[in-house]
Amino acid sequence: MQFIPVSPDQPNLPLAPRLLAELCQEKGIKLALDSEFFYFGYIETEDGKRFPIKGGAFALNSYAAGEAAKDKDFCGRLLQDADLSTPNFKLIHSDKAIRQLSTANPHVAQSLNTLTQAPAIAEALGYPLFIKPNEGTQGVGVQKISDEAELNTHLTAALQANDRMLVQEAVSGRDYRVIVLDGTILAIIERRPLSIIGDGTHTVAELLAEKIKTLTTRSGGYKVEGCDPRILKAIQEAGYEFTSILSDGELLQLLSNANLSTGGEAVDVTDIASQDFKDLAVETARVCGLRYAGVDILCEDLSINDAPAHVLELNAGPGLTNFWQASPEHHHRVRAIYRGVLEAMLANV
Repeated sequence: MQFIPVSPDQPNLPLAPRLLAELCQEKGIKLALDSEFFYFGYIETEDGKRFPIKGGAFALNSYAAGEAAKDKDFCGRLLQDADLSTPNFKLIHSDKAIRQLSTANPHVAQSLNTLTQAPAIAEALGYPLFIKPNEGTQGVGVQKISDEAELNTHLTAALQANDRMLVQEAVSGRDYRVIVLDGTILAIIERRPLSIIGDGTHTVAELLAEKIKTLTTRSGGYKVEGCDPRILKAIQEAGYEFTSILSDGELLQLLSNANLSTGGEAVDVTDIASQDFKDLAVETARVCGLRYAGVDILCEDLSINDAPAHVLELNAGPGLTNFWQASPEHHHRVRAIYRGVLEAMLANV
């Protein structure tokens, strides 16, 4: 893989590298990225100091803190240790992972939860609940589970592809991603789940097809597929079929998670957040050792102090492309975030 110097006018640059290239050009420093995907690379100052970058992850967080954020079980334990409100959870290991660990450490292997124990764990947590890959991102593999039959079916399949799956309590609230840098809130994004709105004429299938056409990725693909079983389940649980016609103005939520990478909508709510909500996000990043983080919080009303809130997880390299694309009004926020990140990296040079 070759690293090449890039400038803001380089063709096909993704958002983060393009904005970083603009900022580096302003400061007279070098940005070099891999020549194929513009994903890996480094920033280099005039005196040769280098700062590696990988996607949305920058040379600000320690390796250990970044690994902790990726590991949902470890991250949840850190939150619980700090008495921060987070959904209850248990980790389930695949049989393959337990067999491998048994060779090196049989005592530890015997203490791990298996698929066999999952129904009792789920019963204690209460239905509905969520299962998710312990190291997953962007909502991939996250499924809402309504009963034991679904748990057995989906968890069995998930453990074929993942060594560790998290079974997590479902909590209510609106979904927020908070961007924190060195104890300062740079943006708060409300993420609204993929939904369609009826017009009294078109079927659910027709509305969904039109919605999907608007959810394109940078490479020209689509963020979701109409045949996604999670979408079918949501439609059926709401009492509809693909042939149903929603009344004019009726909203039908199609996914339980609000990840922007799976068609969620992004709204800038930075200016209406209460001090309690902001303090929670800052403290969350601190206890997990992250200077730069995306903190995911569910809260009924972030504008009210003392409103119930639960920290879901953290991201040590939060992507901002979907937020940027949602509205031109978001552009100043995103530029300010990347400027802050770059200046934080260079502060001790």
